[in-house]
Amino acid sequence: MLGFFNIHERIKEVTPFEVSNFVIEEIALQSSYIPFHGQGEVLFKKGDPALGFYWILRGEAEVLIPDRSNITLGPGSMAGLDSFIEDENLPFDILNKSKHLDCLFIDRRCYKSMQEHQEFNRHMNYMVLNCLKNYRNLLISNERMYL
Repeated sequence: MLGFFNIHERIKEVTPFEVSNFVIEEIALQSSYIPFHGQGEVLFKKGDPALGFYWILRGEAEVLIPDRSNITLGPGSMAGLDSFIEDENLPFDILNKSKHLDCLFIDRRCYKSMQEHQEFNRHMNYMVLNCLKNYRNLLISNERMYL
């Protein structure tokens, strides 16, 4: 079971670069640890305002895209980051896909703190580009993509 005292280790595990203990502690203290304990629990509903995003530490979430293939988000993924950065409402439902899903909820204050660290800023930009890559083919038909 994930608890406050091992959040630090989990953040290190899902971060694809070296980060100081100070920065990890700062994120752990400024974010909100949110556990989900049932498949189908809602992280975001389509149309929700993006007041923050979930950084998945353990388990999987699923972005439900009507009439298309769903997108699975695993440890290290940031659910809702793209909408949060664009300050737009969520375009899709995002649900817990696992028996146990452990996340950090990153709000605007915590995000600004993370942005001060160059490596995190680069990583979040990478995560947004990954979201766009996943969504692009789902939202725009191949014929229109090249027009």
